[in-house]
Amino acid sequence: VLKNQVAHVRAERNILANAGQGNPWLVELHYSFQDEHNLYLLMEFLPGGDLMALLMKEDTFTEEATRFYAAETVLAVETVHAMGYIHRDLK
Repeated sequence: VLKNQVAHVRAERNILANAGQGNPWLVELHYSFQDEHNLYLLMEFLPGGDLMALLMKEDTFTEEATRFYAAETVLAVETVHAMGYIHRDLK
């Protein structure tokens, strides 16, 4: 609320809630609840970190790895677009 992010957080929660189980591109949301100050999202645990952590570990990706991760990113964005959402800050 203080950082004016309520709409963004709500949209993220709605995307995860509407994605359903078994979507290979979005983390599964098991449950969400809130108290007076916080929204809590109980999500699937996916070990391994994010793409930035992997890039920092590897230093650089091969061309083959770059194509692989770029293709996976496109498929994930396509899934979100098909649900009627857009991503405003893809990095």
